[in-house]
Amino acid sequence: MHRSLGLIAVLCAASACADESTTNARLARIERDLRPPVSLEGGERWTLAERMAHYGVPGVSIAIIDDGRIVATRAYGLADRQTGAPMRTDTPMQAASISKAVSAFGAMRMVERGQLRLDAPVNATLKSWKIPETDATRTQPITLAHLLSHTGGLGVHGFLGYDTGLPLPSIVQILDGQPPANSPAVRVEQAPGLGFRYSGGGYTIVQTLMSDVAGRAFPELMRREVLKPIGMRDSSFDYPLPARRMKHAAAGVTPDGKDVVGKRKVHPESAAAGLWTTPEDLARFAIEVQKAARGDSRLLGRAAAERMLRDPGPDHYALGFGIVHENGAAYFGHDGWNEGFSSHLLANRDGDGAVIMINANQPQLMNELRRAVAFEFGWPGYRTEKRVPISEIERKMLPARFPYNAEQFMLLKAAGDEVSFEYGGEEQLFLTPVGAGRFVAVGTGLTVELGRDAAGVGQLSFVYPDGRRESHPRFADDARSLRERLYADDASVVADYRKLADAGDIVGSEAYLNTQGYRLIGQKRYPAAKQVLALTAALYPNSANAWDSLGEACLLNGDPEAARMHYRKALSLDPNLASAKAALEKLENR
Repeated sequence: MHRSLGLIAVLCAASACADESTTNARLARIERDLRPPVSLEGGERWTLAERMAHYGVPGVSIAIIDDGRIVATRAYGLADRQTGAPMRTDTPMQAASISKAVSAFGAMRMVERGQLRLDAPVNATLKSWKIPETDATRTQPITLAHLLSHTGGLGVHGFLGYDTGLPLPSIVQILDGQPPANSPAVRVEQAPGLGFRYSGGGYTIVQTLMSDVAGRAFPELMRREVLKPIGMRDSSFDYPLPARRMKHAAAGVTPDGKDVVGKRKVHPESAAAGLWTTPEDLARFAIEVQKAARGDSRLLGRAAAERMLRDPGPDHYALGFGIVHENGAAYFGHDGWNEGFSSHLLANRDGDGAVIMINANQPQLMNELRRAVAFEFGWPGYRTEKRVPISEIERKMLPARFPYNAEQFMLLKAAGDEVSFEYGGEEQLFLTPVGAGRFVAVGTGLTVELGRDAAGVGQLSFVYPDGRRESHPRFADDARSLRERLYADDASVVADYRKLADAGDIVGSEAYLNTQGYRLIGQKRYPAAKQVLALTAALYPNSANAWDSLGEACLLNGDPEAARMHYRKALSLDPNLASAKAALEKLENR
């Protein structure tokens, strides 16, 4: 039987009840106070209803944590727009990658009992499958800590899921990329411990490891280790979800506004993406982590919790949680995205937090709503900026150009009461001055400072929420970036890009340059795209894809003869390149 109704707040599910009228008033303010990434005094605010309509989100469900308690849950809109079923606070939705945090908690319980070891090679414990060895793993074996922190160097970022009713692969088939699995094999792609590389495949290995050691199917293991002890009674890792739960489950909507085929996908990759749950249950989970961090949990010790929440920097992903900084205040959390569903969990150690789930792939809405919660409840680090006039000192420093990377530049110039920020002439943002040389982009959260270095040379600094600063010295007036020289048809520029490629700089890589070319195509800057992609083909003459991309740029730039030549070159290198074959056939049939 359902415990709550769609638009009715459920107040204080624990013993002590908050004052209902006060909580409802706070929720009403939240519902009309959704905000962009930067909150300006007198700046734009939206209602939840407006933003749901703007993004095409059928339903929203939220749980709010204050002082370590769930103070409110509420649901809005529709769980299934085909049937008209309302979203309810106990409507199951897919947590997607928040599953990783919950799974990591279960793994850490097994570590505390000595069943698993964080820093031991997992291949020594895995039974039903082993990670294929490489030269890198023989030197540095992959550990559970690597897997939980995405530093194992493994591939397969995420999973597509499976249509309801279709055959499901076994976990071993998923790990080896064998039919009916629809994802590649999970394999080592860089040296373990070298750096952060997000891998849902790595968490599928965690799932296998935990099941192998416990001798239980993963859904049952997680029910015993985490869901039942915490009281997450509306949560399950079962796949597919049992029929009695499925009839109340939400139906997903894809980014283009279409209904997910069959309403929802099935995810056997349970640890990475398979949890069905509610915001209220995930709030209970977050509270248990908060308790563990201060040594009050009966499920997980403080040392284990500290290891889970220890910020490793610079990628800020600990063990199962991302560590998020907001003007010096640290939060732990995770986001999730499965086809048709998005989710967001954010909390701190002081008892603040929120969980938001929607049956659509529009995470911007969740961020706007979370900011409204944060300001209403006074979360640390959330502040309102005040617009100030541009100072005369700042105006005299503009316009100014700064190097961004080995080939690109940034341009700052005054634009009325704001500052125009351009990245290589490809993107333009308007920055609002907020004093002391600081400028913010309200819609993106970008924060920069305009000032001088110790030698008095002008510099531009990016300021990040975790306090890091990245400074770039001002270009001399007669200096030109590599990209500017490329656009000016400087013949010597190819040799300079080749030096970057030989040195392993990403700016000289085929992937980077190809992406840059298609950015320009997306902006309909076809002559510039042609120049960048011609450079790519010159640097990588044996790449069929480089010539294929150049052919597309030439065609869009109104030069079909050059396009034909480049498509033919692509096919001479790879006769089966489908995109080049289709484009050339279309040209020949004109």
